[in-house]
Amino acid sequence: MSAMTELSQPGSTEEIAPESMTGLLEEVLREFAEPAPDADPLHVELLTSEILGEWWDAGDDLADELVAYATAAPEPDLLAAPLAALRALATTTEQREAAGLALEKLGLTEPAWAAGLGQVTVGECWQTADVYGDESSVLCVFGTGESEHGLLVSISYASFGGWADEAAIISSPADVVSELRTQAADSEDLVTFERITPARAHRLLEDAFAGTERQDEPEITDDYVRFRALALARTRALPEAEPAEAPSGLSPEAGAAVIDEFFRDTEAGDTEAARACVLRLIEFGVAHDPRRPLRVGPAKLVSFVDAVDDGEIELTDEQDEAIADVLPAWARWGASRDGLPEQAVELLLEAVDERLYERTLDGESSVYLADVEDLDEANLPDLLARRQFAVPSVYTEIGDEEVELDPSDPVQRRLLVIGEYPEFQDSLAEDGSDDDAFRVITAYATVVDQLWDNEPPEVWQAAQRLADQGLERHEVLDTLAGVLEELLEPSEGEDEDLEFDVDEYLNAVDDLGQNA
Repeated sequence: MSAMTELSQPGSTEEIAPESMTGLLEEVLREFAEPAPDADPLHVELLTSEILGEWWDAGDDLADELVAYATAAPEPDLLAAPLAALRALATTTEQREAAGLALEKLGLTEPAWAAGLGQVTVGECWQTADVYGDESSVLCVFGTGESEHGLLVSISYASFGGWADEAAIISSPADVVSELRTQAADSEDLVTFERITPARAHRLLEDAFAGTERQDEPEITDDYVRFRALALARTRALPEAEPAEAPSGLSPEAGAAVIDEFFRDTEAGDTEAARACVLRLIEFGVAHDPRRPLRVGPAKLVSFVDAVDDGEIELTDEQDEAIADVLPAWARWGASRDGLPEQAVELLLEAVDERLYERTLDGESSVYLADVEDLDEANLPDLLARRQFAVPSVYTEIGDEEVELDPSDPVQRRLLVIGEYPEFQDSLAEDGSDDDAFRVITAYATVVDQLWDNEPPEVWQAAQRLADQGLERHEVLDTLAGVLEELLEPSEGEDEDLEFDVDEYLNAVDDLGQNA
């Protein structure tokens, strides 16, 4: 968003603030001493909105305190400007009315710009939206000529019934209209752009701002904080909002019918856990998208998974596992119900697959991927199988203490290997450790490292062949480590390391499991 930034730096008027006021209120007086009496009302509105945004963001709305202070201020004339600004821009009706009453009671002379606050003509209103109904932007034009400006608000419908995550006052609305029109034209029918009535815009914006206010910690932009008060004021300046659309609502009976229809129409496994998962999807839609509870979109379905992972939606382990099967089927089924174009369906399924893939990385297996860069999703199953075979657990007992270690760290990975062979721990811990124990552990640790890094890949290939013949994991490792142990020789250097002939080792490994 191209936000207006023509705010001047406040002038220095330190002498006007009474010593009894708090530091923040003193700062407010300094801010409002800067605009000249004949300043552009829009400039004052931007200044006021920024101040109110700082208060709101800090969770310390001083509007009430300022109005209350005005009635007993030793120099009330100093408060005429901020009170006039609050009368127009304060974000609650009570605050605006209280500021107006204080001005009237004190009989203060208002700056010339005060009469122009909020007095704008309403121009064209536009809306852009994605084909899913996940995201929308509303642009309203106000004023004419040099004073023309726009309010541009981004709205997410993925949760909370729709909420504004970005809002800005823009200085060239005509340019933005042209840009949005071009984006829609180039979107291959994935984005629409249309002119809407100011009453429709009022409804969309009012509902979106309400959705943001309902959240304890909404993920909003700095521009939203800065322009929030003025955005709300411009929304109030629009003609009366059209009636709100009633929630669709789904009775328990209707929800059960949807579940039956879903499993009848798809190939998703019809299990108790899967049905519970679909029920949670429906409940999420009713709670967060009440007008279109069965609608599917990338952002909405990702929000559902986020809610599950954050614990907002409780699932049993079986139900949680069912998400991987149910969610893609639900997306495909919902896309068909919504009549989404083929390209939109493909992008939807890609988003679902990506979120499920991220979920895999964020789960218990994430510790096995900590040292992996540029992971190819297609290779993930084999990589996890190989590393979990090499290191089946990140917990081990060394001495009398159970510890959790990081298998991606070579030193800690070696400790995990040692933990699997407690019979060698005492001898390894002694000064001048047992040569045989050192040799055995070196062989096992080296094989585990080779499996972890898949270098050389022949080791994992041999391990799979042996496992296919029915050998248990410990038997496979015994076999591989036994081959390596026979080839270990003291290195020629002064250290006590062991070394082996790689070619000879690979030849021996290649023979393993070949004669089933």
